[in-house]
This record gives sequence, C-alpha cells and structure tokens, in this order.
Amino acid sequence: WRTRGRVAAAAGAATASPRERRGASRSRQGQRACTTSPTTSSSSCKRWRRIVAAAAFLARFRSLHAAHVPGHHHVVDPSFKEPPPDGNSNHVYVPDPSTADAIDRRRLALDFLPEGDRSLPWELGDSRGSLLLLYRRNIVWHRITYRTWYSELHFSDMVVCDPLTRTYQTILCSDEAGSRLFLGVFLLDGVAVDESGGGFITMSNFRVLAVGYESHDFEDGRGTPRASVFSSGSEGGWQIAAENDVSIPEYALISFIGRARSSLYWMMERESVVLALDETTLEFSLIEFPCTVMGMPEESSAFRVIGGHDGALRVVRVMVNNDLTVFVQLQGSGEWVAEKVVSLPEATCGQPGREETYFQRPAKIVSASTRYILVTPQEETWIVSVDLETLEVERAHERNRYAGAAYPFELPWPPALQACRAADRRRSRRIYVPPTFAYELVNCICNAPTCSGTS
Repeated sequence: WRTRGRVAAAAGAATASPRERRGASRSRQGQRACTTSPTTSSSSCKRWRRIVAAAAFLARFRSLHAAHVPGHHHVVDPSFKEPPPDGNSNHVYVPDPSTADAIDRRRLALDFLPEGDRSLPWELGDSRGSLLLLYRRNIVWHRITYRTWYSELHFSDMVVCDPLTRTYQTILCSDEAGSRLFLGVFLLDGVAVDESGGGFITMSNFRVLAVGYESHDFEDGRGTPRASVFSSGSEGGWQIAAENDVSIPEYALISFIGRARSSLYWMMERESVVLALDETTLEFSLIEFPCTVMGMPEESSAFRVIGGHDGALRVVRVMVNNDLTVFVQLQGSGEWVAEKVVSLPEATCGQPGREETYFQRPAKIVSASTRYILVTPQEETWIVSVDLETLEVERAHERNRYAGAAYPFELPWPPALQACRAADRRRSRRIYVPPTFAYELVNCICNAPTCSGTS
C-alpha cells in the first residue's frame, strides 16, 4: 500500500504543470514551517514566550485592547431596601450577563479577611485589576447645637486583597494620614508596572493613595488637600507627597465625582472649579469646566467624570429636563461637545415599577463607568442602568438592586494558561500555549491547528 501510494503521487507530479508543481512545492514548505511553529517546536515556543512576555509587547497590546471586565463589585447602601445577599457585608459582586457563568461567585468571597473590630466592618473603597482595597469607617461626630450634630470621616486601617488567590495585606494608617479628614483611598499600579507599561498590578507591586483634607488655621471654612502613598514590598511604606497651596472649601462641601485619564476629580459646592489630582505626579490642581457641561456646583449628584477606551475625557450630566448627556472633550482643540443623549422620562416608560411622579426633578447618578450609568429619580430610589454603547435603559439587571458605587473587576493580565496536549503520532506531550492574543497571531502566520488550553 505504501509503495503504490508513492507511485501514484509520483505519477501525479509527473503529469502536473510547472505552475502546479511550484504551488505544491510552496505548500510543502508551508507545511514544514508549520511543523516548527510554537505549537510543536520547543525552541520556537521559548522564543515566542520571550516575545509575548516582553514589556514592549505587553505595553503595545494593552494600549490596543481593553482589559477584560467580567463584572463589578457594588457597594450596598445600608439605607436602601435591598440588603446584600450574604446579609453581613456592604458589597457584592455582580457579573456581566455575557460572563455570568465564567467565574463562580464563591471564588470572590472575602471570608478570608481578618475580622478585627466587628463594630467597624470592612468597606469597599476601590479596585484595580483583580485587587480590592477596603477600609474601616472611622466617623467622628460633633455637636453644633443641643439637637444638631454633624459627622466627619477620618482615615483608619486598610486592607488590600486578591479574592482569586485569597491573599491579603493589612495596612496600618500612618499618623500623618490619621490626623486628616477622609477624601478617599485609591489603588495605584506599582512603580515597576508604570515604567514598563505592560505589567499588571499584583499583591507584590501595588500602591495605595490616601487623599485627605487639612483645615486652614488662618482661614475658617477653607482647607488644603493632602496626599500620601503607601508602597507594598519589603522596602515599602508610607510617603507624604509634596505640599501644595491649593485652597478648597470646607470638608462637607466636597464630593468625589470620578476617575479618568490617570486623574481623580472632586466637585466642590459653591465653587466654579473642580479639584483634580494627577495620579502620576501627585499634584493637585483646580480645573474649570464650561458651565453648559458642569451645570451648577450644587448639582454634584448629577455630575460624573468618566473616561473611555479612546483616551478622551468625558463628563456625564443629568440636565434639568432629565436628559442624561455624555459630553466629550475633543483632543487637540479641547472643545466640549455633546456625544450622547438619553431622555430618562421617555426611556423609562413601561419599565417595571415606573411611577408617573418620577423625574419631576433632575435624577441622581448612583454610579458611572465607561460601560453604563446607574441613575435614580429623586422622588424614590428606583435604579435603572443606561448602556453607553446601545443607549438602552434596563431595570431588570441585578446591578440595579444596589444603590452604591461600582468598581470593575479585571481578570489578571496577561492570562496564565496551562499547557495542552499536542497531537503527534509518535507521542503526546504537553506544550506551552501562549496567551490568546499571541496564539491568534501565531495561528495566522503558520495556519497551525487550533490548540485549546485551560486556565
């Protein structure tokens, strides 16, 4: 059988035209090239592993492809009627409908965190990559009159954790930060990640940014923002950022409104400017938005700053007529233009639970991201989400059950894939499978057969 097969092949080659013989020769060369592809050659495999692991390649890919976000961690407002599923935490993970079955929620449970003082539970403050930052709420009450009190939030201890690996690191609040009022805590990439541009934040390279408020001794009702940074690692610890002379109003008039383009933003009532903090330089500044974009300074609940995959700065605002409007700042000219508009009264008609008395006043923004906006009428907490891609309004999704901020959960990147088996007549062996993006590139080059791996 083998002899006849070779004779038949030779006969076919003898009768073929010169063009067909040249095509067959190139086909055989392509087949030989594919047999030395990263899916079957250990030397090429090692070479590709070095390529896809290089900082330049990772940085380039990350600039072109957004991180995979299978869901969000939502803060549960205790004043809202919907309690968290476990009944004893103030946050819950809500998967995206397209990836609801990708990750078991039980893998993201935070039951491994230290309990500490039961009277001060851990509260979700920020997320970055797959890491979560939690803190304890340290509230100090002050009496103004016999029946009037006001509260101030101070810094307390924090913890950074990775639910996937069930690891955590507690962070004791520094004396410097502990003496200030609390404006927010945020996760930052480590210095090594920033320099390479292609890494991913992990438990070994994260940083925590603590932003506080320091009252002026010489001017009542005014203060100055301060920043401190905690770095992980054996040589890490707290460092105080350089002082600044930015003057801001009293603490009670300041509210966080978003994060975009490596900057943090706070709105200040009675002020026509917004407080901004550059995450890279740790410098504070006052930024002025057009009044048509920002609205009245007192409307902080109807104003959010968001980013976008194109790197442009965007602002979401609920107008007086309840039009949810997305403004984008054009790169180059700096001009602000309306990009998307959704009429909330019209878009919510027919939604379950919708009352005619809703949206008599401007709606409030509960949470905002580059993917969707959560809003509720002022008359009653009735949350709906607006998809920024399709501009569709949805009421039934689980995310609408929790009246609190939402923080994205990103899968670790680049993905770590296990080896798979290569089909070989002589023997089967385990080989390295590059990350999905690299394997697709290799597959296009040499038309290698599909090889699947498990994460």
